Amino acid sequence: MKKICLFAVCFLFLFQAAAFAETKIAVFSTKEVMQKSAYGQEVRDKLDAKFTARGQQLKKEREDLEKLKMQIDSNAFEGKVLQDKVTEMRRRGRDWNEDFSVYQKAIQAEQNELGKPVLKMLEKVVLDYCKSHGYTLAFDKQTPGLAYIADGLDISDALVKELDKTHKAGK
Repeated sequence: MKKICLFAVCFLFLFQAAAFAETKIAVFSTKEVMQKSAYGQEVRDKLDAKFTARGQQLKKEREDLEKLKMQIDSNAFEGKVLQDKVTEMRRRGRDWNEDFSVYQKAIQAEQNELGKPVLKMLEKVVLDYCKSHGYTLAFDKQTPGLAYIADGLDISDALVKELDKTHKAGK
């Protein structure tokens, strides 16, 4: 549906020479703005503070599983002990996969929750910036259908500054 709308808008402007002459187009990257802005960094810092310890714990558990696998592969165990270690490795591997999946889902949910206010503010910043700078159209770079973007159309860096300014002002 987005593609159809995009093509309809492009078609309209291409066949109206007067409208096309007055059209000012910009592109931006939501991802880039989120990564470079101070507000986006605040969100990442909150996520890091909340999830780093658990991530390190999962990493250590994974390393322990790798050591156990190496011991099993090197024939360090025999007979019943080997069977018990293989069973233990499989159980711990399943547990680790489940824990890691829960960890990733928790990060994603928290990221979505913390990112909502940033995205809402960014939407307002984009609208205000485009209106004040006379842009007719603004597209996110990740929008399907954008095959070419000319130099000078990207306003991501300007939006980073505007988002930071808006966030500091508390709007």
